[in-house]
Amino acid sequence: MRILSLDTSFSFINVSVVEEGKLKLLHYVLSEKKTLENLPKLLSELCLRPEEFDAFAVSRGVGFLTSVRIGITFVKTWAYTLKKPVVSFENLSILGRFTPVSFPRIPYLKVSNNVFFRVLEKDREGEVKLYGGEELEGFGISLREFSDVRLGKEQFFHPFFPFSAYGGIYAYEYLLKDPSGEDVLSIEPVYVKPPA
Repeated sequence: MRILSLDTSFSFINVSVVEEGKLKLLHYVLSEKKTLENLPKLLSELCLRPEEFDAFAVSRGVGFLTSVRIGITFVKTWAYTLKKPVVSFENLSILGRFTPVSFPRIPYLKVSNNVFFRVLEKDREGEVKLYGGEELEGFGISLREFSDVRLGKEQFFHPFFPFSAYGGIYAYEYLLKDPSGEDVLSIEPVYVKPPA
């Protein structure tokens, strides 16, 4: 099974190809161009043609909402028109799942002036929340660029985290259990309402 995985959550695009559960290509680009104009050109330069893949994976955030929507729209269009399965992934879940530290894990990301997090226990995953200064018990996990924010008692900062690569691996595992994937029309960005 060959999967094209896409993450457009932040000011960079990262694209991965996962074949039989192994990473075959990871491409990361930081560009001044908007995602909408950059993505088709990038895929062409990498010789990645959606019709040559068996399935797709896409990030639904957290991240910059417009960029996330563009990535989702591209992937949903490919999956729908090519009649191929798609699996979405959520960045905090992937960050927590693929960082080998003790539980509870608190993956978090900063989007503009907001910090979004969730708490992962060994056997369950909490909902995505907007951080409001509350004290959290556990191991904070984020990217080095967000090290000015510290959630939890201990910290782990990734210098770089390839969301599309881990999302593609997650999609591969998902599709082994359910080859039909998700309902393409139900995939939407992660929305978090601020507390009232």
